[in-house]
Amino acid sequence: MPFKSSCLSHCGTTVEGTSAQEVGVRLKEHMEEAHDIPVDPLEVSEFAIECESAEVAIQAR
Repeated sequence: MPFKSSCLSHCGTTVEGTSAQEVGVRLKEHMEEAHDIPVDPLEVSEFAIECESAEVAIQAR
């Protein structure tokens, strides 16, 4: 199942990945590029939530 997290600066950006660690890396990149705020990808990966993929949700209907 995919994982996702939203921007820690509340800009509305949501990052997704196949693992919490991938989300952490993507969130780190976003925070540095968009907000000039350094974050530790391992720490922010803790905020990633596991979510049902759109494909799985559609198949379940």
